[in-house]
Amino acid sequence: MRLRNRLGQQPLFLRMMLPYFLFMLLALTLGWLFYNKTYHVVKDEVVRNNMQMLDQVKNTLDSRFSEINTISLQLLNDPGVNSFQRVSDPFSSTNAYKVLRTQKSLYSYNASNNFVLDYFLIFKNSNLALSSNSSYELPYFYDHVLTYNEIDYKAWRDDLLSTYRNREIMPTGAARYEDKTYDMITYVQSLGYPGRIQGALIVLVDGNELKSLLSGIDISDGGSASIIDDKGRVVASLIGDGSKSALGGNVVLPGLSGTIEASDKTDGRMVTYTTSSYNKWSYVVAQPPHIVLGKVISIKKLTFSIVAVFLGLGIVLAYLFATRSGRPLVRIMSTLRDRHQAAGAPQKPKDMYGYIQQSLSSLLDNNAELREEMDKQVPLVWDTFFQRLLKGDFLSMNEINSLLAHQRIGLHGQGYAIGILNFSRSGQSNTEAELDKLDVNRVWVTEAIRRGLGDDRYAHHIAEDKIALLFVDELGDEASFRHMIDRSVAAIEAETSGREGLQLYFAIGGFRSTLLEVSGSYEEARQCLSSISYESKNETVWFADLPHTNARFFFPQELENRLINYAKAGEPEEVEAVLRQLYKENFSDRHLPLALQQLFYYEIVSCLAKLQEQLALDHAIDIQQLLQHPSAVDNPKLSYRSASEMFLTTARDLDRRKKSRNHRLLDDMLAFLQQHYGDANLTLDAVADNMNVSKGYMSQFFKEQTGINFSEYLENMRMDEAKSKLASTSLTIREIAEQVGYHSSSTFCRAFKRGTGLNATVFRELARTETSYASSNGPAGAVGEA
Repeated sequence: MRLRNRLGQQPLFLRMMLPYFLFMLLALTLGWLFYNKTYHVVKDEVVRNNMQMLDQVKNTLDSRFSEINTISLQLLNDPGVNSFQRVSDPFSSTNAYKVLRTQKSLYSYNASNNFVLDYFLIFKNSNLALSSNSSYELPYFYDHVLTYNEIDYKAWRDDLLSTYRNREIMPTGAARYEDKTYDMITYVQSLGYPGRIQGALIVLVDGNELKSLLSGIDISDGGSASIIDDKGRVVASLIGDGSKSALGGNVVLPGLSGTIEASDKTDGRMVTYTTSSYNKWSYVVAQPPHIVLGKVISIKKLTFSIVAVFLGLGIVLAYLFATRSGRPLVRIMSTLRDRHQAAGAPQKPKDMYGYIQQSLSSLLDNNAELREEMDKQVPLVWDTFFQRLLKGDFLSMNEINSLLAHQRIGLHGQGYAIGILNFSRSGQSNTEAELDKLDVNRVWVTEAIRRGLGDDRYAHHIAEDKIALLFVDELGDEASFRHMIDRSVAAIEAETSGREGLQLYFAIGGFRSTLLEVSGSYEEARQCLSSISYESKNETVWFADLPHTNARFFFPQELENRLINYAKAGEPEEVEAVLRQLYKENFSDRHLPLALQQLFYYEIVSCLAKLQEQLALDHAIDIQQLLQHPSAVDNPKLSYRSASEMFLTTARDLDRRKKSRNHRLLDDMLAFLQQHYGDANLTLDAVADNMNVSKGYMSQFFKEQTGINFSEYLENMRMDEAKSKLASTSLTIREIAEQVGYHSSSTFCRAFKRGTGLNATVFRELARTETSYASSNGPAGAVGEA
């Protein structure tokens, strides 16, 4: 019993233990600070060592690839190499000497640079591969000298000579060179210029040279070290025992250098990385936390063990002290239980505990009153929802579902139908006695619905003598649904059988598949009321049983509102769906007399007139022409199609208005750039101000519409114009820089070399050489090139 009482006082017990926990928390905090400080010291030491190793590898590779770039630049500027690019028949009597002379002019760089395995110049026109000590025809060269695994000769040649590459390093993988297999890395520099590739320089680097640089890093027990190029490809990697793979380009590095804590994205390993500013390559080491933080983990285990022992002892002591101190608060819990069950005015508190008792009692009383008031408002909210549902005020199921969820009502079924219960004869007088009798009958019928259906939430008073009933089909079978409604009607009649003089008349509308269409069933139920005879005591009329040859046309107010709203919103698909529903109801499902078909058609034209009054349309709807349509008298179906097309044309026109605004804005932006790209002060802010849009919207909109950002697009436009002027004019580079929008020639030259891989002077010389060569060879040279 004592233990049970203490368990019942658990919240109070915990509150009394709080001071003791604060003392324990102080000691635990000191332990945590000690562990955290140790963790960061050890972690920083390991990271610093790894970073030093990575920096050494990075600096070494930057130096080696810088040497290769220098070799590439020397070969590209070699007059013999440039001249030999145009040779197409290397074995003719006049060109054979050129082959030998070009070969002899090449220097054997691999003799002085052990990082370079070999290099070759590949010429497109002559189909030759030259090095400092040999020359080969390309097919023989690829089959017997250098072969890349899983790549045939045609694919290799097409890829090498069809894509312009500027100092691109390709981790091509396993390759056979001079009957030896290497993990090859290939440096490629295309000869010529973009759009007119004359060949390529390929420098072969043994991938094992890169791996040897990484060998000083600890990758034991699941670690790895890798070099990743600027495109996310793994250039070289070392994988330790127990590691599935090296950490590659699938991990996003957040900066130029730093560490990434172990997570699922890093395969549970801690990552140290640095990035070269020379070629944007990343050097990454991934190590399991127990390798990096072995000492810290030992300290962590010791710290947590001490904490667990200390915490256990502290809880025992705190329990003993809190039990003794918490006894006075037991009276508060007893009072709260008593006040919740008993009524009466609270006693005046004599001490702090009495004040707490009185406050809690008042809070409970106020909470009960508030809940009662909220419960009173629920029927009013539900009645408002039911009324909107019958009128068809909802435009989407999302709106209906949101309101039902807010009221915590689950109204889900496979089908729905509306019935109207009328409990007075048509034509009764409105005398005071009759009205009093009507009020009594209304109360009697409401109570009968509650008892007969078990839930009166789906009943809504629509008039003094009429109640709308919502029936829900949970099975999806119309025959079973109708039997269920018949049973519900019979149950209500049975509950009212003892009331003398009370007569019930039920009008049941058609079935609907969604709550959004229930208003149509309600309209059908209202039509059924006109066919009730009011002669028998009780009578039930189904809309499906009525003869439809003389039925009214179907065009409820809610569908008219929805049709106008969809058209104004520029939603032609929704407009077309409503028009199809109206056509099906009035021309397919109902056999309306010609006069009623004509009347329905005129209602549609009237709806078009309302729409035209509310909108300023690019095209005017000729209402008079629709009213005088040739088929309006003898074939309203055909006229209805013409009116439907008017609705659709209006909706499509409003939809095009929305979309055309974006096209006009983009055209204005591009035209402004084309006109002002030569202005060196042209910025994103200036264009945004001219277009009357914000800078943020301008940047996002431009990227979405063109696929590239604003500065990239502007630089490409300026570079295209600069290339044209370099090739076709004699303007100085300074003059061209000013004309295409750069403050200085040095800024222009840096941008030009970044975009094309060549400086402006070399580009102009190549373009003029090409033009001179084409002119001297004439049409024959053109044919040979083709």
